[in-house]
Amino acid sequence: MSAAVDIGFAALWRWELRHVGRNRLLWMVIGLLGVAMLWGALSGAALHRGQDAAIERSRASDAAWTAQIRERARRYAEPAESEVPYWQDPTDAAGFSRYFLRAHSYKPNLPLSPLAVGVSDLMPGRLPVKLETPFGVEPAYDFENPRGLGLGRFDLGFVLVYLLPIAVVLLIGLLATFERDHGMLRLIAAQRVGPRTWLGARVAAIVAWLAPATVLLATVSLLAAGADLAAAWPELIASAVLVVAYLSFWAALGFVVVSAWPSAAGAISLMSAVWAVLAIGLPLFGSALANRLGDAPSPVAYVDAQRRANDAIAAQRDAIVSAAFRRSSTLATVTERVGKIDYATRMTFLTPELERRLSPLRERQQAVREWRGQVSDWVGYLAPPLGLEAALAVLAGTDAARHERFEQQTRAYQLRLRDWFYPRIQGQIAAPTPRAVANSYGRMNFADYDTIPAYRGSEWPATTRVVAVLPTIAWLCLLASLLTALAWRRLRRWPTEL
Repeated sequence: MSAAVDIGFAALWRWELRHVGRNRLLWMVIGLLGVAMLWGALSGAALHRGQDAAIERSRASDAAWTAQIRERARRYAEPAESEVPYWQDPTDAAGFSRYFLRAHSYKPNLPLSPLAVGVSDLMPGRLPVKLETPFGVEPAYDFENPRGLGLGRFDLGFVLVYLLPIAVVLLIGLLATFERDHGMLRLIAAQRVGPRTWLGARVAAIVAWLAPATVLLATVSLLAAGADLAAAWPELIASAVLVVAYLSFWAALGFVVVSAWPSAAGAISLMSAVWAVLAIGLPLFGSALANRLGDAPSPVAYVDAQRRANDAIAAQRDAIVSAAFRRSSTLATVTERVGKIDYATRMTFLTPELERRLSPLRERQQAVREWRGQVSDWVGYLAPPLGLEAALAVLAGTDAARHERFEQQTRAYQLRLRDWFYPRIQGQIAAPTPRAVANSYGRMNFADYDTIPAYRGSEWPATTRVVAVLPTIAWLCLLASLLTALAWRRLRRWPTEL
């Protein structure tokens, strides 16, 4: 059969747009997508509202604690028959730093956080900062079902990443094969229309309805979930472009499949198999591969190494502290006081030594963590669902990279606190502060509650988050273009078995 003369693509596309728009299947799929998006956005927003409320409760609790400390300090300034033990004395620098200091670092959710939960249900949004915690971050555990955490939450990102492709599979698999399944393809081929124009216009019409509907429904869902779209409009626009590029990729993939002229069952089966490989198979393979890369110690091995280091330091504590005294110009003349300092003061010398001994293991952990992150990024290009999931999390501010920066800022804050407290604590060894009131209940060598450094976190600007997802957008557009070109090449003529 010779190829027919093509009519105008634009005219046929306009006709297909009206024809597809009257199809009840299209609106049923769009309606179900809208319900799922709204449910997912509300679910993610509820999680993040609870986290932000917990942050505010923590701030209020810290403020109330500080007020209580001030009241105790006022009472401890009065004369008493005996002095209070240092671990119960908030007016002692060493006692306060270990037993009374309450400092937290906070990672509040960003305005567009309902877009994707990301790792925000796994990683804490607030961390207690203690002077003696190795490397700033203390492991914390929540009483939540680990299987539920491993499965993840149903959020808007889940709908866009995993359910939107299923909608594309159903619409293209059923609407683009209708004529073939009903024996009408020969009649169409007899008209003055080529296979490229006819099938291309049908797929383009499906995309023309589904893409704006998806963006509109996602925006409405975010508004209903309470997202501040005015404050996050750059991320919102980037997410819309990202979703359209992702939808175009799946539509182009469906275009390739139906260019082989399969039945509806064959097209849906093949596209579903591809979806399973890209959405489930490749991410699982990438995760298994990443977990086997590098030589980082296991969590059990790291805890065991920390225990061994603690035991060794406890056995050598006087030698370690004596060496630190000799290195200090103010303490070198009072080395005889090494055995008389209290536990909290001694830890100001032993904690840095513990970190020094654990640093090689910590550096190995960090190196492997960075390498696994790079592998995950590359797998995101091979598996577009994984890439879209990561990109949405970046725009929402719930990605692993943001949490890693949060941990780094927490560590910097801990070091700042040490630099502020350690000189005050160690200064009491050589030159104790005389008591303002004789025989006061407290030691009264510390009252600088107002000048204790506070945590000040910083965030990427919106433009940085947008730029971070541009490679994913470009890659999805490139894949869609290549697949469309492949389908266009395969549709040079009508199939001979008409």
